[in-house]
Amino acid sequence: MFADHVRIFVSAGAGGDGASSFRREAHVPRGGPDGGDGGRGGDVTLVVDAGLTTLGDYLQRRHVRARAGGRGAGRKAHGRNGQRVVLPVPPGTVVRTSGEDGTPGEWIGELMVPGSRMVVAHGGRGGRGNVHFATATRRAPTHAEKGEPGEGLWIELELKLIADIGLVGAPNAGKSTLLAALTAATPAVGAYPFTTTVPNLGVIEFDDERRAVIADLPGLIEGAHEGRGLGHEFLRHVERTRVLVGVIDGAAEDPVQSWESVASELGEHDPALLQRPLTLVVTKQDLPEASERWPRVRTALKAAGSQAIGVSAQRGTGLAELRRRLAASLAEADAAPPVAAPAEMRIHRFDPLEAGWEVIAEGGGLRVRGRRIESSAARTDFTNDESRQRFQRTLERLGIDAELRRRGAHDGTVVRIGGVELEWGDEA
Repeated sequence: MFADHVRIFVSAGAGGDGASSFRREAHVPRGGPDGGDGGRGGDVTLVVDAGLTTLGDYLQRRHVRARAGGRGAGRKAHGRNGQRVVLPVPPGTVVRTSGEDGTPGEWIGELMVPGSRMVVAHGGRGGRGNVHFATATRRAPTHAEKGEPGEGLWIELELKLIADIGLVGAPNAGKSTLLAALTAATPAVGAYPFTTTVPNLGVIEFDDERRAVIADLPGLIEGAHEGRGLGHEFLRHVERTRVLVGVIDGAAEDPVQSWESVASELGEHDPALLQRPLTLVVTKQDLPEASERWPRVRTALKAAGSQAIGVSAQRGTGLAELRRRLAASLAEADAAPPVAAPAEMRIHRFDPLEAGWEVIAEGGGLRVRGRRIESSAARTDFTNDESRQRFQRTLERLGIDAELRRRGAHDGTVVRIGGVELEWGDEA
């Protein structure tokens, strides 16, 4: 099933917990701590598969989770790293974050080249074992870190097909029939509007060495750029094409006006589209009404600055000339200067809480926000006395303890740090 827009939840694996253990062997006095580190959680990675042309695999697979890292063990044994998850996507996939309510988020990036990869959720770091916390004065530490949680977020995947040539026109203009005549594609064709409800792809061969991908897009009606008709859902795919073919229904009551309406919709969506190499084709020349109107239509289009080709996909009329024109247009597109980077680019903003922190009121208690302190809380084993004391010293060293007291923290106050909820005590 063709799908060009999906929303999925990706969750990386948590890091494994570090081990708290001691070396105990006969004839080895003062063996000391030997707890190993936990393994890193698995990442969730997107990779471009040149054989894919749709995101349909993710219509049912809405939640993707990577495995957690293994726990550390005695004898400094390192936990196994979590297995990563690799999600294949077609070339031309745009990735954005998404809110829990489905609202579009920030642009992350786009995947164009087969084999290119993007990590969309990073696995958590493994916790350090107690072997790392031995000092000259603390030779038998029981403290070991817990694994860091993996990243989890909703993302949107939007496909913009990468094709060399794009067929655009009004509904029932003959795009699918023309695609079938030029390539080996077999799209569904019917004598009614909106035969094409999803993009169809075909490959046209100019000679033994040259070939190009053609995309037949659903028909555009007036107001398509505002969401009317079927074609508006697929206007995004036109952005990737290097050459456009304007397909005009030669049997329409006013073929010229019909094309002007389509050209207007293209310009409203993206004015740059009309600056690309464009070939106009007037179809259905095997029909008497189209053949009769062809001289007037050709003259009118020529007066507007366009040299149109009259074709009949049924009889093969004009197809050889169209192939020559397309080959020349592709050569023109190849010789053109590289297209500037898209206006929508990933922007890296400075986050004041990346290394810093803040205290805010929340739900009758207080919340401490800051990436560093939230990570520290997630990696602390609050069932272990040494771990609790170590975290308390971290709060004091960063000045958070004093700020909590200034904000009115007292015995029984709930303090939230990341996913951890603590109760303030007198000893704090």
